[in-house]
Amino acid sequence: MNKLFVLFAIAIMPICVYGQTETKKLSLNEAIEIGLRNNPEVKSATENISASKGRFWSGISLPQPEVGMSYEYAPVNSSLSNYSEKTLAVSQSFEFPSNYFLKGSKYNKEEEIAVYKLNLTERSVINQVKTSYYKVLAKQHQIKFAEENLKISEDFFKKAEIRQNVGEGTNLERLTAKVQYTEAMNNLEVAKNELTTAFAELNYSLGYGKQSYEAKFGLSDSLVFADHKINFDEIYKSFEETNPQVKIAELNYGIASVEKGLAWSSVLPNINISYFKQTRDGDTGFYGASFGISVPLWFMFDQRGKIQEAVANQSISESELQLTKNEVALKLKSTFTDHENNLKQVKLYVNDILPQVEEIYRIAIKSYDAGELTYLEYLQAKQTWINSRNNYINVLFNHYQSVFRIEEIAGQNIIDKSELEK
Repeated sequence: MNKLFVLFAIAIMPICVYGQTETKKLSLNEAIEIGLRNNPEVKSATENISASKGRFWSGISLPQPEVGMSYEYAPVNSSLSNYSEKTLAVSQSFEFPSNYFLKGSKYNKEEEIAVYKLNLTERSVINQVKTSYYKVLAKQHQIKFAEENLKISEDFFKKAEIRQNVGEGTNLERLTAKVQYTEAMNNLEVAKNELTTAFAELNYSLGYGKQSYEAKFGLSDSLVFADHKINFDEIYKSFEETNPQVKIAELNYGIASVEKGLAWSSVLPNINISYFKQTRDGDTGFYGASFGISVPLWFMFDQRGKIQEAVANQSISESELQLTKNEVALKLKSTFTDHENNLKQVKLYVNDILPQVEEIYRIAIKSYDAGELTYLEYLQAKQTWINSRNNYINVLFNHYQSVFRIEEIAGQNIIDKSELEK
């Protein structure tokens, strides 16, 4: 019986260990969803939409009505109950009706601005998440290269010691191999520190504080090259309709136009309507009403100043709109130029450099083992191989970073998310 129990325990132990050490995979889509859900700026921008809706209703609301009660013609030295006339009055004042339509239009545009600000914030967060996610992938690749380099350096250091001991190698070769081995160990530590920093940046972009997912998640996506064939002309033609900054500037210009209309409407009269119910000498059968309008007597001062200010603000907002369009267009062109340059570099590595350095390194290993190359010659080939692979990861990361930046500026998805998860 005891033997059966031991066998059973041995059989289930790997399952238990696996269940304890299993790492949950985090895809790019999941990372984006977590970032958008947790980011404080996104939450703030979302609440701002709700606040703008509240401003709409308060902005078009009528002033509070006034209700009053008056007692008149009471004899001196007697209480108010001896009045001869009592009046119950309800009064309501309001601006000229067209003003409320203009105000409603203004607050609707402010709500649209809040929506575009949320979109702008979300674009920024998505760019941060994508960039930090791919930075972690890049650093993980570079750690693998550093570990491989350390293993090779250690192996050749041991070989250099053996060659010197049997009289086939020089002390210079052994010392050089030792230096390279020490540098390889240091490079690995540097790569690990950079990975820790990259994880911290990803942790921040996901909206976490002290809480960290690092020990619980592994990244499921791969850093592989894909030519997305971005059509700059199409993006450039449509960026004014998709970029949140441009849309916000357009809406601000629209608000300035509405405020100009409100300034001109200030010359129109405010309206006041009142209803009276009266009691006189005990008879309750009296009522009355009044209608009044304000007179813009000081038009040359108050309304004139409002109109002048509104006209100037409209001109300013028009200039700011054009400035925003120019700035976004410049950013888009500059980022696309970087993207084209990064894309060329990636293709150069994929098609030419990497295959060549792999062949060079393969030949160098065989030649060194056969005694046809010195260690220094082999070392040069190895360094070329290591540097080329690291440089390829860097240019590949830069390639994706420029794509993400174009997406943020253009305000639209260029890459299908599923394409990033192959």
